[in-house]
Amino acid sequence: MQVRFYANMRTIAGQEVFEITDVTGDKTLRNLLNILIAQFPHIQTYLFNSANELLPDVPIFVNGRNPRLESLGVDMPLEADAVISMFSPISSGKMNVEVMREPTFSERK
Repeated sequence: MQVRFYANMRTIAGQEVFEITDVTGDKTLRNLLNILIAQFPHIQTYLFNSANELLPDVPIFVNGRNPRLESLGVDMPLEADAVISMFSPISSGKMNVEVMREPTFSERK
């Protein structure tokens, strides 16, 4: 498996690509993320909240697909040749959508 880091996640990990040749335990995205945390302990705060749930604003893709849209989510199985892409957390788009959904002053009356 190969993990590719982009933007700030590359800076946090300190490298562009991380190869995982031997996965012990389940070959799931969750297990892979735990392997990453063992390798790069400081990355945990950028991936998980205090309840150990994947933060919603961290774009992670498995072979170009968003695992959050899969039925198993982060527990989805991974193939040996899977490519995991990790991008910097995003917030401006989320904030802009929330602002757009707020009623305008004239609509609040």
